[in-house]
Amino acid sequence: MLERAKAIIRQEAAALETLSNRIDEHICMLADYILSSSGIVVVCGIGKSRLVGDRISAILTSTGTRSITLDPVDALHGDIGRVRAGDVIIALSNSGETAELMQFIRAVRQLPVMVAAITGRANASLAQSADLVVDIGPIQEACALGLAPTTSTIAMAAMGDALALVLHERRGFTRQDFARLHPGGSLGRELMRVGDLMWPLEAIPVFRPDTPLSLALLSICRAPRKLGVGAVLCERGKVIGILTGESIGQLVDRGATPDLNDPVERHMQPPLTAISGHAFLNQAAELFRRCESELIPVHDDQERFVGLISRRDVLKPS
Repeated sequence: MLERAKAIIRQEAAALETLSNRIDEHICMLADYILSSSGIVVVCGIGKSRLVGDRISAILTSTGTRSITLDPVDALHGDIGRVRAGDVIIALSNSGETAELMQFIRAVRQLPVMVAAITGRANASLAQSADLVVDIGPIQEACALGLAPTTSTIAMAAMGDALALVLHERRGFTRQDFARLHPGGSLGRELMRVGDLMWPLEAIPVFRPDTPLSLALLSICRAPRKLGVGAVLCERGKVIGILTGESIGQLVDRGATPDLNDPVERHMQPPLTAISGHAFLNQAAELFRRCESELIPVHDDQERFVGLISRRDVLKPS
């Protein structure tokens, strides 16, 4: 069984290699048409092709190309109303002869839409009805019977990936765009900026270096958000130290009695490092792994203090 499993994967990999040599300018023509269209990309197919279509549409949508999937059977019973003039229809069928799909294509032709076919038979009915054909060529399925859609669906999916990623690169789709569309989960967290997760300046008491310790601790206790910290700033607005209620408490626990009239600079902890609010969270995580600080000051483009980022917030499990 292991040898057979390896052979199946090798067969599918070989099919993708063949596909990479077979692909031609038609995929570029399709990409150019989508880029110039004001409509959305409607991906459709029957059976396993519909499942591949779901994946293609999801990749398109997540990389900046508006797309929906449409079941041709549902479309023939009212859902064709989802299609609008100017949309691009991508129809998936290895055989190119799927009856329900062909009926849908004939019906949708009542609208001024562009129809592209991704198929394994360039002379099939679907190809003849399409404005543009992306031909994946004749493909032998990995199934021992040569029947179960396996290699052909992988080829269609790979063609969809190629189209989606060419489009995303041509659009100049950035990490910021990707983060906007993927705000949840570990992926969204990885693409977040420090400024999105920091404790903002408005929530942090700030002091001059000569502020009495008593007033600083009172400000920390009265702060709207009970963060237990304050920042010491110089005249230029740059952070030169961090005061934490925890550090004062540790002094008391050791039997020391801090003079509440002391200037706060005697009890502050100079920051070991700082980070820009524009930095990504993975950069902040790397800083925390390199230093022992629980808090890192965040600055703007002029290196003015704008907030604090916490080790616990950055390194906590996603």
